[in-house]
Amino acid sequence: MNVGSGLQFLERRRFTRYPCTGSAEILRSGKHSEWGTVKDINRGSCYIETTQPLPGGTEVQLRLTIADTALYMGAKVVATDPLVGMRMDFIVLPPEQGTKLVQAIERLTVPDLSLAVLQAERTQSNTVFQITR
Repeated sequence: MNVGSGLQFLERRRFTRYPCTGSAEILRSGKHSEWGTVKDINRGSCYIETTQPLPGGTEVQLRLTIADTALYMGAKVVATDPLVGMRMDFIVLPPEQGTKLVQAIERLTVPDLSLAVLQAERTQSNTVFQITR
């Protein structure tokens, strides 16, 4: 595409990426290889920050902890940024892990309602509650 043509970049991702902070254990042949930090996730991939990204095409197992949810899946390195991190596509995602992944993403996208609840409680400070047994 010619940048000067005035055409805008078209989004080609299948799934929206959601920023997050989570832990990633990377396993090769079932054995611990390294640790990383998950910086974004979607239904098909994640980005893991690590100072030792693996070569493109490397297949691994991932143990991720995102939004208080433990996930386990097979993944493949599809892009690397030397000394920064790597994009991982999920290639083996058992159905129960897929369900947990969707639930974790939902928790990332739902706003924290605790502040709203506290504000509502403050505005009703004149209300008297009677507890009966």
